[in-house]
Amino acid sequence: MKIFNIQVTLNRAIQILLAFLFIVNVGEGLFSPFLAVFIVGFISGATLKTAGFAVAIYAIAKSVVQIPLARRLDKQVGERDDFYVMITGAMLSILYAFGFIFIKLQWHLYLLSIIGGIGGAFLMAAYYGIFARHVDKGAEGFEWSLFSVGGLTLSVAIGGAIGGILADIFRFIFLMAGILNIIATALLLFLYSQLFKPTTPETHRGGSEK
Repeated sequence: MKIFNIQVTLNRAIQILLAFLFIVNVGEGLFSPFLAVFIVGFISGATLKTAGFAVAIYAIAKSVVQIPLARRLDKQVGERDDFYVMITGAMLSILYAFGFIFIKLQWHLYLLSIIGGIGGAFLMAAYYGIFARHVDKGAEGFEWSLFSVGGLTLSVAIGGAIGGILADIFRFIFLMAGILNIIATALLLFLYSQLFKPTTPETHRGGSEK
């Protein structure tokens, strides 16, 4: 594989994880730039304060859950628990994206923000651990940079650009975001075989089953 004209070799688990994060964040980037506009325009009685509270609720829910969950996952041997926690987070993220199509009241928004925050916490608490254990030795900086640039920066930029073009059809954008989350979650099925394949002393620690 060549990236920026540099020949690189990424193990399959890292390839899947990077593709997963890229697709998820393209989906989130579709609606993030104008979420406040949607909330004010389509949620009964909502104001910019409502949008701010929704963002805060999401962040608080994610923060409260993610750190202790990550700590618990770190204490477990193997990656079976990490995998299923990540799948759970991915499914909650699907629900979060599709949920914007149906919400009408402020409490709907706040409940959806809690669900989204918990989903993000489950997803990333497990994701970071799995990614860290499967990074190729000698390529740590490069692969974490791919994570940062591809998974967290370019993906959001691409999603934001597409979302800006389609900004007049809010609910279609949320539908697209949900579909992208489904596609990304389906990729994790290919990750399963990488995490739980038979191990040798040379394989990563996380490959062992519980």
